[in-house]
Amino acid sequence: MTDQALYLRIADEIADDIRSGRLAEGRPVPSTRRIVRDWGVAMATATKVIGALRAEGLVETIPGSGTIVRRRDERPAGTAPRVTGERSRRAGLTQREIVEAAVRIADAEGLPFVTMRRVAVSLGVSTMALYRHVPNRSDLTLRMADHVFAGAQVPEIPMAAWRRRLEAVSRLFWTVFGRHPWAAEVFSLSRPQLMPNVLPIAEWSLSTLRAMGFDAHDIVCAHINLFGHVRSMALVRLVESQAEEDTGVSADDWMRLQGGGLRRWASSADHPGLGYIVREQFDFDLDVVFEYGLQRMLDGIDARRRALGLPD
Repeated sequence: MTDQALYLRIADEIADDIRSGRLAEGRPVPSTRRIVRDWGVAMATATKVIGALRAEGLVETIPGSGTIVRRRDERPAGTAPRVTGERSRRAGLTQREIVEAAVRIADAEGLPFVTMRRVAVSLGVSTMALYRHVPNRSDLTLRMADHVFAGAQVPEIPMAAWRRRLEAVSRLFWTVFGRHPWAAEVFSLSRPQLMPNVLPIAEWSLSTLRAMGFDAHDIVCAHINLFGHVRSMALVRLVESQAEEDTGVSADDWMRLQGGGLRRWASSADHPGLGYIVREQFDFDLDVVFEYGLQRMLDGIDARRRALGLPD
């Protein structure tokens, strides 16, 4: 069976499940990784399957949720033509289209699955066609990270309200990383990347710290630690979402499965701290943990300001 016939056959099977209601509106469709595993095909073929379903208007990719079945009233009337799988040189291909296609793959499957070949397959062009617009994968991932911050703006807050300003910029990064979890992997703390959409947001933080009266050393240290907190918590969220996708077990379900062993450890006199937490039934919420860490870091910046005798 040819590659084209194979991916269309798989797409037909999934489409039948959607039309029959076995895959209900809003439910996730098999990911490319699951298609590879269940049908024994190559990743490029699995990518074409999702592309064919998207071309027919049956599915859509939601950042952080993968590819889901579209609502029936949102599907286009009639049947859109299937993608042919021919990697032709499509007229009018733009850098923006390439970046947006790569973002869709990363949102649905994760950054490791974004390759030049997969992006080309999803767009129906040759891999070489991409290189006329982006020189390599590293450049593409930077453009992807910058793209997801397009339009992101920090609200207008007076410079004197430094705490509110630093809260706002930190929460903005946290929100974008929540929509696009893979983006946290791209950013470097030690090697600043010049991203046109991100630089104005970083400048908001730097200017705020400068207006507080800090010198360059304190500004850089505070800025890196604040962003490091956001990024590290975003990576925790990313690892958890990957674990849930790989195992099919949510964090809450995992805790229930581990409950017996955890209680045995907690009942030991050697682990009084763990025992206290288990008895109190601490409700783990990463958003709450993020906010707790943010506030403690801002408390530290405030303490440093007062120690230096800087004005309020």
